[in-house]
Amino acid sequence: MPRADLLMMLLAAAVCLAPRTVLAQSCPASGDCLAPHTTPGCNDPSCCASTCAIDSTCCTVAWDADCAQLANTFCSICGASGLGSCFLAHTTSKCDNAVCCSTVCQFDAYCCTVRWDSTCAVYASAFCDATNPGTCGDPTSGGCDVPHGTPACDNADCCNAVCAKDPTCCTQAWDSLCVAYAAAACTAQCEPACPAGSVTENEQCGLYANDVCIAPVAGSQPQALTGGKGCGWLTYDALGGLQRVDVDVWSLTVPDPDGDGLARVTLGFTCNAGTFAALVPAGSCAIAQAPIHAQVSSCIEAVSQACIPAGSWWVICTSGAFPQQQAPSSYPCPGRPYSLRVEIDQVCVAPCSSDGPCLSPHPTPGCSDAECCAATCAVDPYCCEADWDASCVTEAVQACNIAPPPNDDCAGALALVPGTPLLVQTGPATISGLPFPPGCVGTGTVAGNDVWCSIGPLDRAATVLVSTCSESTLFDTLLVAYRGGCGALQAAGCNDTGLCPPQSNAELSIDVACGEVVLLRVVGRQGHLGQAQVLLTVPGAPPCPGSCPADLNGSGTVDGADLGLLLSSWGNMAGGDVNGDGITDGADLGALLSGWGPCQ
Repeated sequence: MPRADLLMMLLAAAVCLAPRTVLAQSCPASGDCLAPHTTPGCNDPSCCASTCAIDSTCCTVAWDADCAQLANTFCSICGASGLGSCFLAHTTSKCDNAVCCSTVCQFDAYCCTVRWDSTCAVYASAFCDATNPGTCGDPTSGGCDVPHGTPACDNADCCNAVCAKDPTCCTQAWDSLCVAYAAAACTAQCEPACPAGSVTENEQCGLYANDVCIAPVAGSQPQALTGGKGCGWLTYDALGGLQRVDVDVWSLTVPDPDGDGLARVTLGFTCNAGTFAALVPAGSCAIAQAPIHAQVSSCIEAVSQACIPAGSWWVICTSGAFPQQQAPSSYPCPGRPYSLRVEIDQVCVAPCSSDGPCLSPHPTPGCSDAECCAATCAVDPYCCEADWDASCVTEAVQACNIAPPPNDDCAGALALVPGTPLLVQTGPATISGLPFPPGCVGTGTVAGNDVWCSIGPLDRAATVLVSTCSESTLFDTLLVAYRGGCGALQAAGCNDTGLCPPQSNAELSIDVACGEVVLLRVVGRQGHLGQAQVLLTVPGAPPCPGSCPADLNGSGTVDGADLGLLLSSWGNMAGGDVNGDGITDGADLGALLSGWGPCQ
């Protein structure tokens, strides 16, 4: 029988035999189950009971270091060291970092009730910070060829090469992707595959048919890099008759379909360490002035990117440390293989001067706040290279020290003024963790960051409409209404769709009585986040007794602001309907003017 199974059987037997009075008196108690303290018992009833069943002194004398060790080993509590890394999938629920565990499980309860699977690990990578970044070469950090829950690995050179490709391997956990990178990066001789559709170098070994730069060979010509992918070989074997350091030159055309004179070029080069590829204007061979170069330091593809003028260009591939060509140890025929990749697009706006908001996802790289954008992309270059996704928003909140909004919690709910749009931001908000109401249609299982608004008290009882239908709403929204106040929330309605396009916008109708305050939670469906515009529409209805219906903006005074709202709603719009007949007209203007001044 495996030792773990035997321990669990003994634990179950101990629980059955434990004195019930001792457990009842000490479980639960105030102390943290995962840390020693001088009082008996701890704050998790199940963990407390099972631990005291093994060692009764934990519930009669003190919860000492031995008790805490037992709890960390056997208890299923967020933060228990025996549960496994938050950044790796495992068969048990929860994980070993309490804060990260709690954060992820607010997104997806499955992670804390059933199993910490690969989806949970992805959430952790996106939303959690590692408590102890690793040190490359630390002999206790684990092997580079096996996944483990701690960051970094024990081979410094290999570790540094991998973490240059994926920094999370040195800050979160050395997962299976890091192992795959290590398998490619940490070998003495690279054998890169030739991708499908690649152009194969047409130079026979030793003939130097495309060596037109550095030490040009008479009659040589660049080879066309059709399709942006090429495979070739670099040769050098002084003792075997190959005394020239090989230089392969490829030609390509950078187009300019948008007419701005620029294009963004991504250069990727995979070969042995000590080789490089450089992009130069056709015919120049001026390697030192190359706007883009990819220096290979391991078997992982070296990648560089820049915006360059459209036109004819050459890619020079050779051995050495850019920009100097150097002879390798020996590359005898057929030579050392390499793979070359050139991708071209028209995204040449500086990412940190784009007009995309930093706190909402958008399909273009970068965001509008240059300083915050730079800080975010220093953490995650993807955000300035591909698109500004939800992970970039989360990283921007941390990198730019953005505080949660004032309506992050229920107690800070912002009042909605009928007819006046309110912009809210869920990007820097936290997660309330409230479950979706039963029967709430179309919500999915994952709730994202949320903010709070309030409706009322209104000057009339009505069925109001709350909507996020607006071009200013930038994410998939869900609206949940509650009665009872923040201390006794009772779900009163929920919806994540609306009749307005796009379908990611939401509309919710809710009955609001005279004098009642209804709380509204604006949350991202399936974990989405960003900016939303919330609009409250109140239809015409008889005023509540003692109300001040002419105070359209709820300021407590009937004044010019209310007159402006009334005039802007003139006609068939009900936004300035003072007398509750469903239309804004002269009767409402008269009622407003007669009520001019402070509400009584």
